[in-house]
Amino acid sequence: MKVLENEPLKKYTTFRMGGNAKKMYFPESIEELESLVKNDPDILKYVIGGGSNLIINDERKFDEVLCLREFNKDFSDKGNGRFYIGASVRLQKAIKSVNLAGYGGMEFLFSVPGLIGGALYMNAGTGRKTGKYISDFVVSVDILKNGKIQTLQKNECGYDFRTSVFQSYENCIILGGIFQFPKMSAEEAQKGINDRLELCKKTQDMSYPNFGTVFCVSNARIMEYFCKHHIGFKNGCTYSPIRKNWMLNREEGTFKQAVKLLDKVKRMHKLFRKECKCEVRIWE
Repeated sequence: MKVLENEPLKKYTTFRMGGNAKKMYFPESIEELESLVKNDPDILKYVIGGGSNLIINDERKFDEVLCLREFNKDFSDKGNGRFYIGASVRLQKAIKSVNLAGYGGMEFLFSVPGLIGGALYMNAGTGRKTGKYISDFVVSVDILKNGKIQTLQKNECGYDFRTSVFQSYENCIILGGIFQFPKMSAEEAQKGINDRLELCKKTQDMSYPNFGTVFCVSNARIMEYFCKHHIGFKNGCTYSPIRKNWMLNREEGTFKQAVKLLDKVKRMHKLFRKECKCEVRIWE
């Protein structure tokens, strides 16, 4: 198993922020992961997958960090639109592989810079208006919980808007899952991907490192205020001037700045008695 010492964590997040890990582990199989967790259950305290929804304290050294980008990249066609996809498979590769087999449905996730495991954890999707989520295609999910491999059927996963039962579990890692997809022509699948990428060009701000949508539940008018007034720090962390509910790290951003901006939004929602839920995970 690859183990790196004094490894900069900002390399592993899309927000490009973080301190160092004294030791960073990269298991390359489920067996290696099982062995690592068995010998050191505390290793599950700090876990990085795709790193797209993560703010890490840039002034801290973390004793142990677990990186799950390599441990399960299995992809197998079970026939009739049913596939097993490992947690470390990138969403883009999973979508393309399913499309090549003549099936589809997840093209709306093609722009997400994450892994299957993280998407299952967050129930990644397009939002309440369109109501499309990765859970629409889930049959079952394999997890490693308290050192034991378990399989949960879809109705046991607690899927709802941007949430799952896995978010309430401790000492749990998603290993992969079985999916069922409808038939889809190559032309229809490619159109779905192109439409998604075109929409992202028009609506997302990729001018600086970011983690995508900041709050999965928020008030549109409040977020519009932060966007319109470009609230933030010069050359540091700031809310996007062109995309509401979007934070940028303008090269010199710090952890303290990012947390302060998150707190400002939370306080304003509380002031106006509006619901607010942050989907970005914070490593203090």
